[in-house]
Amino acid sequence: MPDLVRIRQSAAPLAVRLSLLAFDLAAYEMLYRFSPVRNKRFFNGGYLPLSPDFAHLPELRGEEASAMMYHLLLRDMVRPLAPSPAAILDVGCGQGGGLLYARHLFPRARLMGTDRNATATRKAARALAHCPGATFVTGKGDRIAFASDCADFVISVGAPTYFGLPAFVAEAARCCRPGGIIAFSGGYRQGDHGAIEAELRAAAAENGLIFHAYADITPRTFDALRADIPRREAELARVPWPFRLYGRKWADMPGTPEYEEYATGRRADFAAVLQRP
Repeated sequence: MPDLVRIRQSAAPLAVRLSLLAFDLAAYEMLYRFSPVRNKRFFNGGYLPLSPDFAHLPELRGEEASAMMYHLLLRDMVRPLAPSPAAILDVGCGQGGGLLYARHLFPRARLMGTDRNATATRKAARALAHCPGATFVTGKGDRIAFASDCADFVISVGAPTYFGLPAFVAEAARCCRPGGIIAFSGGYRQGDHGAIEAELRAAAAENGLIFHAYADITPRTFDALRADIPRREAELARVPWPFRLYGRKWADMPGTPEYEEYATGRRADFAAVLQRP
């Protein structure tokens, strides 16, 4: 996903920031169209180890660590709430892997997804064409591209930090039905968990949500990253230039500042659960 947080926080002139944004958006689209990513169901870095009740699905074979991020949100972190959703919305759905996993856990739920990448949403729609009522929309800006009160389980892997946490929480609250659950994960370079949790608690209170849980998942995401380096190296070698350098940064490969932030403990990946009363 485009590094919008870095662009927004940059002190560079507006023209430079707009150029960075244009390149990031183009690179994000190109990776989905022409790189090995086009054959994957996920665009997240993964989570390890797998939970004992993790479901190994044939259509997600080889991407178990990435699917585990969805198991974390759909099952592990919300177990005390015993969800039984009629409609699930995935914000930043990518090519539909998370909703394929959600379909296994909640086979009666209607599935909805949105992503800023048009190629991704088209591929997600094809992957879930067998699911009655499945709907996918290409999003724009900082507004979730679905109607208010459309889902009783809103999930998101990675996208909240690109919206900005207050904006994401407000939009997720708008889309969530009364009694519904909002479960999401994200990450910040050089982040502080105390500050992130405080920001989320404030956003939840502002939108009338119940704050259920916050977890530091950085050790588990770093485990997944380290386990996946050989595969990433092989696939990055097939990415067209000049997008290969962008791909290495996105993939947090050794030698990049992103990897060093993991290795030195400066990275802050998290997961959280909120609920609309």
